[in-house]
Amino acid sequence: MQVKYTVVGFFLALSLALLNNKFAFATSIITDEEAMLACVAEASRTADDNIAIGELKKQCYRKIQHPIKKRMILERNASSNPFAIIPHKPNYMLPVTYFDAEETPYTDVLQGNHFDHLEAKFQVSIKYAIAEDVWNNHFDLYAAFTATSWWQSYNSDISAVFRETNYEPELILAHKTPWSLLGLDIAHTTLAFSHQSNGQAGTLSRSWNRLVAGFTVVDDNVIWNLKAWYRIPEDAKLTADSPRGDDNPNIENYLGYGELGVLWKINDSHNIDVFLRNNLKRDNKGAFQIGWSFPLSKHLRGYVEYFNGYGESLIYYNEHVSRVGIGVKLTDWL
Repeated sequence: MQVKYTVVGFFLALSLALLNNKFAFATSIITDEEAMLACVAEASRTADDNIAIGELKKQCYRKIQHPIKKRMILERNASSNPFAIIPHKPNYMLPVTYFDAEETPYTDVLQGNHFDHLEAKFQVSIKYAIAEDVWNNHFDLYAAFTATSWWQSYNSDISAVFRETNYEPELILAHKTPWSLLGLDIAHTTLAFSHQSNGQAGTLSRSWNRLVAGFTVVDDNVIWNLKAWYRIPEDAKLTADSPRGDDNPNIENYLGYGELGVLWKINDSHNIDVFLRNNLKRDNKGAFQIGWSFPLSKHLRGYVEYFNGYGESLIYYNEHVSRVGIGVKLTDWL
């Protein structure tokens, strides 16, 4: 029971720290009034001295009705505050998840012990604006970092270890000017260099480097995001235990070359997010995830997540995993 109390205490302490603004995240539940204030503040920096506040509000009203522009306005406003951390991907904590997967990758480490099906999962994802309004004011440059952890928090037999943590630093060039492609209005475009690894050594080591292009289309209350990536080649390992070389040479056979994400804003309070991934090969491998987020308070959202497929984590890139979990989101996609 001591382990369980420790786990609950950890999540309560982290939640209270965030709510007390010891870490100033841009909140995920933003009213139109707050977005309007941020937009007017941003517009007033470059507006003519004679323009009326009412005219600025009219211009801003049109902008904040667009979910991507609304997030960009809020991010720019938050980035001017040296005490604020800008969210990148969602930040969430799932204190209770049930997962089903083989223990094959961990056989040598477990030495006869076993994982619990119950474990915690959480993600911390932040970014920093390195440069804004570059190349004729069309681009912003960001550095981002995401860490996703799977924690055997209720398994006292193996000292409640962190089973896996995936680290993903990124360098992102964002094209913020809308454009059209085959009749589709592309609201936001990104090109990123992504390194992802699990920080392990030997047979547990996993890592890869990618160039990732992202395209976002807004269709009323549905936001579509298509990502396509090119894996940067690595040399083959000389031996299976060699620290140099490709840790997972066939990862594209399981994670493919891209994914489709969909965010459905049911209303101002409830969101459904889905992503689909497939290797598009005869030996078909894919993944499906759906999440539902809903308000609990001004700063917290409830979150339910279900995953089924390959590549939930790097250690299981070639193993099928199913998982369902419940917890809270500190920040959402939009």
